[in-house]
Amino acid sequence: MGVRISLTLANNGSVARDHLASERTFLAYVRTSLALASVGVGLVQLFSLEGRDSGGVISPTSNALREHSRPLGASALIFGLLVLMIGVTRYFSVQQKLTYGLFPVARLFTVGMTACIAAMLAVMFGIILAKH
Repeated sequence: MGVRISLTLANNGSVARDHLASERTFLAYVRTSLALASVGVGLVQLFSLEGRDSGGVISPTSNALREHSRPLGASALIFGLLVLMIGVTRYFSVQQKLTYGLFPVARLFTVGMTACIAAMLAVMFGIILAKH
């Protein structure tokens, strides 16, 4: 079964409302993806600029932070891309199921994303506490 680019359905009952809700959910995935990517870039920038004194010399404590900021920033950026791919996949699977009058529940995605974001926040908090 191929994926059709254009799809027109009769607006019986809640068809239009369901498809518009699916589009809003996709946009929420995009928003979350952009936020995670911004956090990744921001982490790298914050920790690379924070350790310099007025003369531009890097302090020894900031070297330890810089060691952790790049991998953490890269993982936030990669996780943002993963969320975007999940959102696209989810959007098209929901769209296909809605044409048959079904709706797939997203338990695994929700739990997985929550666990990953919680782990990233815990690591960031640990890095910031270790600095002080």
